[in-house]
Amino acid sequence: MECVVNKVLVVDDDAVSRLMLIHILANEGYDVSEAESAAQALERFADNPTSLVICDYHMPGGSGLEIVETFVAQSVPFILLTGVAEHEQLDDPRADLVSAYLTKPVSSQDLAEAITSVLDQGALEEGVADEAKAAT
Repeated sequence: MECVVNKVLVVDDDAVSRLMLIHILANEGYDVSEAESAAQALERFADNPTSLVICDYHMPGGSGLEIVETFVAQSVPFILLTGVAEHEQLDDPRADLVSAYLTKPVSSQDLAEAITSVLDQGALEEGVADEAKAAT
């Protein structure tokens, strides 16, 4: 399954928050798809793979952590949106799979920095893996 670097999936049950993120990302040149639930996010990804997921933690019918494993298994970075310092209190082993945490409300600068950091880390990890394969 091939993912395009500029494709981002935004998952948030709150329409205002979701639209704000979509607006910021579109202005930065990203191709954005959206979902309002964890289940819908999995459907959207199956139909249209993305290179990054930005997902709210609290949603009716399931938290963002309930789907993180699916995306990480596909090597898709996962940014989780939380309340103030909430991520430090998460007692869930899946929390370690999250690529980055952002606290709502998210500024365009914080969002851009997190995306750059997460995508750069992914490129670095791919480079290390490629070097290890070449050495064998």
